[in-house]
Amino acid sequence: MKDYYKILQIHPEASLEVMNNAYRALVRQYHPDLYHSHRKGPMTEMMQDINEAYQVLSNPTTRADYDRRCREGLQSSQEGATQAISLTSTLKRIALWGVGTYVVVKFLLAPFMSSPLVKAMLLLGLLFLWIRFYARPKR
Repeated sequence: MKDYYKILQIHPEASLEVMNNAYRALVRQYHPDLYHSHRKGPMTEMMQDINEAYQVLSNPTTRADYDRRCREGLQSSQEGATQAISLTSTLKRIALWGVGTYVVVKFLLAPFMSSPLVKAMLLLGLLFLWIRFYARPKR
């Protein structure tokens, strides 16, 4: 969806008078008759966008409808972005957790795992944590 406020270079809460002045200034700046043939094409497209934006925003009914559609589109795009961000951050956390676990096991625990005493202490520590976790009163 085109941003008509951006095309007319006005604030979304601008009055009709401000919009008219901005429209006239843009017409004086981008009218295709003011340019030579090699720049006439892009200026014609720009003027079509400016005229379309002015036509929609100058009518209070179509402006209200346009504002409503913009709000709905913005809200749905923000929801989609939030879901994408949460999925991305979740995948990053999973990857980092896996890498962190690998590093701890490979480089910190593996050298000590050859000793039976270390293995026994590790198993007792895990047993202690398991008992503490499952022995808590359930809420």
